[in-house]
Amino acid sequence: MESRKSGHKLAETIHSLLGWKSHVTSNWVKSVCDIMKSIPSEAASIALKPTNGVTRESTEKTTDELRNAISKIEDELVILTGYINQLNIQRRQVLNEYLDMRGNIRVFCRIRPIAVGESFGRLKPVAALDSSKVLLKLAENKSKTYSYDKVFHPGSSQDEVFAEVEPVIKSALDGYNACIFAYGQTGTGKSFTMEGTPDSPGVVARAMEAIFKQAVDSNHVFVFNFSMLEIYLGNLKDLLVPQPTKAMDPMPPCLSIQTDPKGGIEIDNLVAIRVTDSNQALKLYRLGCSFRSTASTNSNRTSSRSHCLIRLSITCLNAPERRRETNKIWFVDLGGSERVLKTKASGRRLDEGKAINLSLSALGDVIHALQKKNCHVPYR
Repeated sequence: MESRKSGHKLAETIHSLLGWKSHVTSNWVKSVCDIMKSIPSEAASIALKPTNGVTRESTEKTTDELRNAISKIEDELVILTGYINQLNIQRRQVLNEYLDMRGNIRVFCRIRPIAVGESFGRLKPVAALDSSKVLLKLAENKSKTYSYDKVFHPGSSQDEVFAEVEPVIKSALDGYNACIFAYGQTGTGKSFTMEGTPDSPGVVARAMEAIFKQAVDSNHVFVFNFSMLEIYLGNLKDLLVPQPTKAMDPMPPCLSIQTDPKGGIEIDNLVAIRVTDSNQALKLYRLGCSFRSTASTNSNRTSSRSHCLIRLSITCLNAPERRRETNKIWFVDLGGSERVLKTKASGRRLDEGKAINLSLSALGDVIHALQKKNCHVPYR
């Protein structure tokens, strides 16, 4: 008798839930499916264990009622799944229109606060005129104005920065390749923006959490692979592979950039580790950061002496509406441009600065060609 009551209550509860569609997610649909699977076993127990005063006919009637309830729930689930798929299509369309309107290449400017001990006299070297313009004061009566897609003032938070980046992150789960990088002079806060601190995480940590959260809420199954490398003095170095500490230690495999048959870019021998949640990805990220090439200069106590690249490869099967079956999102913390007169670098530090400046100049040429839609883009 108790089993029959619980079966009726379960059916009533599910039917009441089905009327609530304003916050439907694929996780909710899955939970209803799981509940639904438990109903037949209860129905079987009712049919096999009739109690005193309950006829076989009434038991069969109860079983039929439960079957009808299950059938109705299955029909509702089909409708809800179609509803979610339609919402996903609309979301992708809106996101694509938003990104097209904003432009495929967007440039933000984040003004670093003046640190303790820095003195510029009465002049503030950089000032935000509004949300898209920056004033650079070169002398008392000389200044220049620069325009950007977005300007973050010195008091801007990591949350504000990520809010502008998040739409690009979300487009990666729809099969679009994306790249986010921090560019600027040494000591301007690029690593803080990308890496952040435990109390104030940067773009990479926030992006990882957002990607995996959206993947859980999606009605598709994704496979994620994490890789991390740096470009130091023009050479590629895998940051997830232990580096030799003794002369007799084996050397890690050489990394080289190749073009695959589909025209995509691949890095031979780069380690790709499968991750299932943001915690695993962030542990690998922190491990890779600990192996980065850093050193002290006159401009920055812990200056990045290389370009750090984080790659998250996203594969989704049986999703024909996606742009690609496998796509990649890159996060790049570039080494800072330097002036020898300011850093007073020599020896190894000087060679590192020259390599960084040369590569940043080449990157500027590539971005300029992409922005102008030139036929030839000088990647090499």
